[in-house]
Amino acid sequence: MAYVYKLIISVVTGLIEGITEFLPISSTGHIIIISHWLGILNKNTDILKTFVQLGSSIAILIFFFKKIINLIKFKKRKKRTKNIHILISLIPTASLGFIFYNDIKLLFNIKNIMYALIFGGFFLIISEIFKPKKNKTNSIDEISLFQSFIIGCFETLCLYPGFSRSGATIGSAMLLGIKRSVAINFSFIISIPLTIGASILELIKNINNMNINCIPYYLSAFFISLIISLLSINKFIKILNKFSLKIFGFYRFILAILIYFIN
Repeated sequence: MAYVYKLIISVVTGLIEGITEFLPISSTGHIIIISHWLGILNKNTDILKTFVQLGSSIAILIFFFKKIINLIKFKKRKKRTKNIHILISLIPTASLGFIFYNDIKLLFNIKNIMYALIFGGFFLIISEIFKPKKNKTNSIDEISLFQSFIIGCFETLCLYPGFSRSGATIGSAMLLGIKRSVAINFSFIISIPLTIGASILELIKNINNMNINCIPYYLSAFFISLIISLLSINKFIKILNKFSLKIFGFYRFILAILIYFIN
């Protein structure tokens, strides 16, 4: 029975990650919420969360592989988003995340997730309301180094668990006048080195907490997340392109209210 229970938890965690990763509602927040409600929030959950996030990150890498290769190819063009743009966008979050790693881990609880859902919801709504009426940047090649850095600064908001990395980057990009579809693509492309790097750091930090007998469960969660992410990413990106960020903001408010009354 213990084997079946652990397998179910692994599958559920992988499903949650694969479904929520591509929407600005915080996959990490949802995993913590479900884990809290099921009473399984512990060190093992942290490791499981790392494996599922690694799975979704690899799915993003596979989905955007051609675009990434095109971006990092060296071509002599005045206006071209290159690997330097991606690097600049990573510096703020990667630096603060590494420096304040232990402090950030203390925020991983249901109460902080509730606050982050609310703050992130307001940010999404504000981004939609105050974005420029006319787009200034209509292609990923037109994104400037300044825009990349500002998006990277807003990305640091995701260090508060539950805020949503994609919400912070897509919303800030739209406020900078970047076309919605371009903002979405850039957001997911810059997420790849950050989330894979964060996953590797988490695994190193938690290596002593890993139970060798749980490896099959970790791998199950990883592959479920990878497969579900590959199956859902295209559909959810279309949803992001079609619908206003306000919808996701209101969803976050509803979830925060549920957390408040249930807990």
